Amino acid sequence: MRDRLTTGGGFALLGEVLLTGVAVTLLVLPVLTLPAALAAGIGHLRRYVADEGSPFAAFWRDARAAAAGGVAVAVAALATVTAAILAIGLAGADPTPAGTVMGLVGRLAVGIVATAVVMAAGAWTSDGGWRSAVRGLRDQLDADPSAALHVFVAVALTAVLTWQFPLLLVPSLGVVAFAVVAVQRRSRVP
Repeated sequence: MRDRLTTGGGFALLGEVLLTGVAVTLLVLPVLTLPAALAAGIGHLRRYVADEGSPFAAFWRDARAAAAGGVAVAVAALATVTAAILAIGLAGADPTPAGTVMGLVGRLAVGIVATAVVMAAGAWTSDGGWRSAVRGLRDQLDADPSAALHVFVAVALTAVLTWQFPLLLVPSLGVVAFAVVAVQRRSRVP
């Protein structure tokens, strides 16, 4: 069966990406559910693109299944990001080149953690769970380093767009989920 990316359903795909952004945003409102929301959104778009049938009932089922372990991933990510933000704040008080470097490293750390969470959400399955998704991050990076760079750019663009206009977070989350699906499909094509 041909998938939706090759059959010319671009406008329908855009609509599905935007709708997925809305659904992910609703689940992200309590911040600790971000990994589960992304995993459900990525799974939904993956099924949609492959034309496997993608009812939102499956989205909600995935979100519930990913919630328990996703909270642990979110707590670990929040702890790391908090440390990086503290370093960025301290760097702002240091006018020397060392402070500038510390600020850049802190911002890079935030981006790397966000990218790791998004890539782990893309690798999450109901069978493997979060433990195998997080453990598989190194294998993903070894298999296709440019995929991590693509996801990092999607995350960075989401941060910039949201910083400029906070309401753009809604479609941006759908676009990040779709970026993971696209990168995974690109990695599988010889």
